[in-house]
Amino acid sequence: MQLFINTPSSYFRKMDNFTGLIEFIPGILWSLFYTLTIQAGSVQFRQILVTLYVVLWSLRLGGFLTYRMLVIGPLDRRVDNLAKKYGQLGLVGLWLGPHGFWSVICCSPVALIHAFPIADVKFNILDFIGSIFWVCGFLIEAFADQKKLTAKLAGKKKYYHLGSLWNYCRNPNHCGEVFCWLGLSIIALNIVFYHPLYRYNIFMILLSQISPLFTLFIMLFEASLSSEISNNKRFGNQLDYRQYRKQTSVLWPIPPKLYLYLPEWMKKRMFFDLDIYNEGLKDVVD
Repeated sequence: MQLFINTPSSYFRKMDNFTGLIEFIPGILWSLFYTLTIQAGSVQFRQILVTLYVVLWSLRLGGFLTYRMLVIGPLDRRVDNLAKKYGQLGLVGLWLGPHGFWSVICCSPVALIHAFPIADVKFNILDFIGSIFWVCGFLIEAFADQKKLTAKLAGKKKYYHLGSLWNYCRNPNHCGEVFCWLGLSIIALNIVFYHPLYRYNIFMILLSQISPLFTLFIMLFEASLSSEISNNKRFGNQLDYRQYRKQTSVLWPIPPKLYLYLPEWMKKRMFFDLDIYNEGLKDVVD
């Protein structure tokens, strides 16, 4: 699908993010169907729950990206930029490779829950905490996406004045996406604690947590980095923007007055206030 979408002559490459999301649904439904065949036609509540979470997330974000493209045109120029910089072969290696496996890596905790059912373990504290993270992440991401689009349609150019969630972090939509996959990975920890063959298995712990770690990496070093550099170039010479950056976390929500007085080591190591996010800043204009 990715190879077809991203051919140079394909109009649909403009919808790359949407098609990437649609990959999630057939993959995860096939996984559930396969689970049905090996479990004699029955599935557990937990397996249905995590499948529903992925389908809802995919439909919501995929639908939003399609709507955004229809009303304001395609915004994602990363494929075109990579093709210009590295050529078509570079595009395949740098973009289509990792992007094609996006859904596989992100859905790994759900696939584990499908593959390793846990008998006689009902809805528990791990399911509850994981669901809380997922619901919060889903709502944060949906609200932030819609708020930013509404502001853009209204001609509001200063995203750092959007208020609400942007008062607590500079990229709330990216934070929400990390929370969604973290929630599913927490639910997958049931395998580590209750499955008779994989209880306290280190490899299973790592495998169940690769999804939020991968998502966090992508958000920090691709999505948020691109957003930060773009805003730095547009507003970096404005004093109020500099003040906003100083008191607002890159990713994790935290009250600005509290964040302002955190030690620098904590800002860098726990809140990812890294030097790479300063690229594009200009001298302040009074």
